[in-house]
Amino acid sequence: MNAYLVATRYSLLELARNRLAVVVLVCLVPLLIWLVDSVVTGEPVEFVHRSTDTRIQALGHQVTALGCVLNLVSLLVGFAMFTAAHRSADFDRRLARVGYPRTALILAKLTMLVVASATVSGYATAWTSLHWTAEQPLGLWAGLFLGGTAYGAIGLFLALFLPEELEGTFVIIVATVIDNALQNPIINPTADADAVLLLPGYGAMQVCVAGAFTDTVPLTSALLSLGWAALFGAVALGAFAAHTRDRTPQRVGGPPRI
Repeated sequence: MNAYLVATRYSLLELARNRLAVVVLVCLVPLLIWLVDSVVTGEPVEFVHRSTDTRIQALGHQVTALGCVLNLVSLLVGFAMFTAAHRSADFDRRLARVGYPRTALILAKLTMLVVASATVSGYATAWTSLHWTAEQPLGLWAGLFLGGTAYGAIGLFLALFLPEELEGTFVIIVATVIDNALQNPIINPTADADAVLLLPGYGAMQVCVAGAFTDTVPLTSALLSLGWAALFGAVALGAFAAHTRDRTPQRVGGPPRI
C-alpha cells in the first residue's frame, strides 16, 4: 500500500506538471462553449438517439456544444495520459527492475487516469451548466468521464509505440476530431449509420446525449465505452508489465555468488 501511495503521488505530480494541458483546460473550455453559443444557430435539430431509440429535438448550439466539449475532454485526457506515460516510461522501467512493485506502478497509472478524467469532466460539466441546464447533469458528467477514460487509455497505449510526443499528440487530435465529427447530426446527417458503432467515443456520446436531453441512462452504451477503455488499458499495462519483467537468469542450487 505504501508503494502504491508513493507511486500515485508522483504520478499525479507528473500529471499536474503538464502546464499546456492545464492552460488548455482552464481557458479553452469556457471559451469554446461561449463561441458555440455565440456563433452556432439556435434552430432546433431533430435526430434519433440510437441507444434508447427515441427522437430528440434540441437546439443546434446545444448539440454542437455537447460534441465539442466531449471532443475537448477526450483530447485533453488522452494527451495528458500520453505525455505523462511517455515521460515516465524509462524511470518506471528502472524502478521495476530494481525491485519496486510493478503492481503499485500499474495501479498508480490507473488512478491517474481516473482522477484526470473525473477532474476534466467535472470542470467541463460545470461550465456547460452555466450556459444551459442538462436533464441529468450527473449523466452528462458520466458521458464525458467515459470519453476521457477511453481516450486516456488510448493515450497510455500510444505511449508504448510512438517515439515522440509530437506523433502521439497528432494521432490523438486526429482521432478525437474524426470520432466526434462523424457523430454530430449537424455535420453528418447519417450519424446513425452502423459504422459509427465502431468508434471509441460512440458509447460516451450516447451517454452524454442521454444525460443532456433525456431522463434515461443507456447502460449498454456505458459498458461499450468502458470496454474500449479496458481493451486499450489492458494492452498498455500488460505491455508495461512484460517490458519490466525481470529477465535475469536464475541459478539452481549452489551458494550465492557475490
